[in-house]
Amino acid sequence: MNKHIILSIVLCLGFTGNLLAQSIVPDTLLFVFKLHGQTRKYEMSFREKQDSIYLHWGIERNLKWQSGSYAMSTESINQGIRLSFLQPEDGKHVKLSPEETAYFLSHSAYKQLKEQNSFVYNRTTYSVQKGNEQALGRPLIHVKDAVEGCEMWILDNPELPLVWRMQNNPLGINWEVAAQPSI
Repeated sequence: MNKHIILSIVLCLGFTGNLLAQSIVPDTLLFVFKLHGQTRKYEMSFREKQDSIYLHWGIERNLKWQSGSYAMSTESINQGIRLSFLQPEDGKHVKLSPEETAYFLSHSAYKQLKEQNSFVYNRTTYSVQKGNEQALGRPLIHVKDAVEGCEMWILDNPELPLVWRMQNNPLGINWEVAAQPSI
């Protein structure tokens, strides 16, 4: 009898973990990148596993499917202070440093954004701008760097504040999420 109770609890906890991972964002998002006149479309999915977030990416290039992942620890999810702009390489599964996140803000940066209408990431201060856009049924928070003019639209989602769009990035890497992949 005790075995059945323990098994039931384990199964319930397993399903709860999967539901949490699935509720962050849809299964797959299409990120459309623009760099030096070129466009690349990456399918990306974010998954929670053992207190980490894994970003799995894939793209069809030269009639071949390329893929890899980025892993972000609890420390980077909670306290990260910069976005990683590491270019995806086929077959590479990269663990980002505790200071980095990929395509979303850390919980501490999101909290700062919500409380102060500004936040610091990559040693740059971004301030909230007026806007009323939405994505996935949530508001997008438009922020801008007053020094170099970089703009981001961040999904107002405390679980995973995705950088939905970036433009005027001084590194030249701009992107926008198209909610559903068209590939």
